[in-house]
Amino acid sequence: MNNHGGVVPFPPGIEHLVDTLYPPARQALALEVASEGRRLFWIGTALQLAIYAALYFSGVSAALRSRVEGWTKRPFVVPLVVVSAVLLVSPVLMLPFTWYSSYVFEHHYGLSQESVSDWFYDWAVGAALSVGIGAGIGTLFFRLVQRRERVWPLIAAGLAIPLILTGSILLPVVVEPLFNTYTPLPSSPLTRSILDLAAQHGVHASNVYVFNLSKQETSANAFVSGIGPSERIALSDTLLRTFKPDETLYVTAHELGHYVHGDLWRGAFYGWVGVLIAIAFLYYVGAPVARRWPAWSRGLSDPAALPLLLASLALFGIALQPIGNALSRQIEHNADAFAAANTHLGTAGVRAFARLGSQGLAPLHPSPAIVWYFYTHPPLDERIDYAARQAGLTGAF
Repeated sequence: MNNHGGVVPFPPGIEHLVDTLYPPARQALALEVASEGRRLFWIGTALQLAIYAALYFSGVSAALRSRVEGWTKRPFVVPLVVVSAVLLVSPVLMLPFTWYSSYVFEHHYGLSQESVSDWFYDWAVGAALSVGIGAGIGTLFFRLVQRRERVWPLIAAGLAIPLILTGSILLPVVVEPLFNTYTPLPSSPLTRSILDLAAQHGVHASNVYVFNLSKQETSANAFVSGIGPSERIALSDTLLRTFKPDETLYVTAHELGHYVHGDLWRGAFYGWVGVLIAIAFLYYVGAPVARRWPAWSRGLSDPAALPLLLASLALFGIALQPIGNALSRQIEHNADAFAAANTHLGTAGVRAFARLGSQGLAPLHPSPAIVWYFYTHPPLDERIDYAARQAGLTGAF
């Protein structure tokens, strides 16, 4: 299908192979899905900002803070209650939109087969985790600003390191099993090939798992998570069931690339840098903004300012999103390069990426502007072209 406006054109043989696995009709449907997905992204962002603005400028957060101050003299209780309430109200008010954007939308396009009960379970667990973790971090933040007004940024930067590392360690062993079941790879010739490849790069068999993504989605997936003793490579049951063995091996090699390159540690470091940027933003921008409307908040140390601070951070994050995505795309490309160099399965790579695109309805030739702002991975055409060229597949085959 050659309507890509000059973006990474494929040689005829490769284009025929891609169109066979990713039919032009689905390629056209993918453009519709992507366009609607971007529209939902901006609507969701606007709704979230509107909720934060309403909680702040209506005086609700200030009234709640004053009410709790009248109930107790314990200084940590006030931020704990206010932060918990704000973080709970937000996902509850967003629930109708979340239901449409992640359940109705995905079922309409055949991207999900999750039951209603399973979807609500996942939503409830995710919301509970967000409220629980956010309440703890938020309470710590406000108490720190209250007690160490001048030096709190330095203390917060230091505390962020163990918090990020602890979260990274616990993610695969505590959080991810709440949503899916993870088991060792079942014995098979493919499993032996995967474990042999992993062993060549120092990855023990106990670090490779399969998880039941079919509970939620119809597409294949694989990822790496954890740090140190909890590092793991996870392959979805949909990947093992719908991909050919050499395609699965190529995808696994990509994840091994993350493992070997230390991308999990790199991600933790980038996360810490992101926290430093957020701290600087709150110190230089958030503090004066929180004092701007004294009727609704007393300053940065006031928990009533939380909705305003969250809205400010969200807008700041929207502005910085292309930077983080560019870093992510480079990391993902390096993992693609690792897979190509260590499997020598170029044709399998082309087939794997085409199959991933068809299953997930990812646009084959997205515009550079869309890639620049939204994409955390290289676009599909670039990944296919790279795999083909590394294998010397530049013509008909």
